[in-house]
Amino acid sequence: MPKLIDHDLRRRELVEASWQVIADEGLEALTMRKVAAAAGCTTGRITHYFENREELVLAALRAVYDAAGERMAEAAKSTLPPAEKLLLHLEETLPLDAKRLREWKVWIAFWSAAASNPELAAENDRSHQLWRKSLVPLIEALAPGTDAAREADILSGIADGLGLQAAVNFTPANRARARDTLAACVARLSQRN
Repeated sequence: MPKLIDHDLRRRELVEASWQVIADEGLEALTMRKVAAAAGCTTGRITHYFENREELVLAALRAVYDAAGERMAEAAKSTLPPAEKLLLHLEETLPLDAKRLREWKVWIAFWSAAASNPELAAENDRSHQLWRKSLVPLIEALAPGTDAAREADILSGIADGLGLQAAVNFTPANRARARDTLAACVARLSQRN
């Protein structure tokens, strides 16, 4: 009887191995050989799932955004009061632990590459638009009558800046400052209600 293989799991393992290479060495250092070493497999397994490096890179970018998106969707489903729900949603984007720090290192590498790669720039823009749209109903619930789309732009920009600072200098003080600043932004919004 042939061995059953979970192809989705294998793809996910390869994508996560690529995250590790990118987080440790940068996007420019990503090779099929390094991903194979990180995944404990052959390059043949990688080329079975990804035709080339560019396809793997795009899959890695999409997957890192999807991982954060899944956490934010869970936060949005919570029964917390609107201010706490919005804050939880925003905090899911911050590098507050090792897992999210790795995601941030991947994002930083992709943002740099997207500046000169239209395909990565388009994927980054698509993902950021989805994130900003996910903030709108949470803002509307917290502060009805405000320009929720504009506030989503402001909050996402602030969260990006705070996340970048916390990822580059991953200290407890920077992580606490990022959380405190977002909490202050949410409190400011809630006072408009």
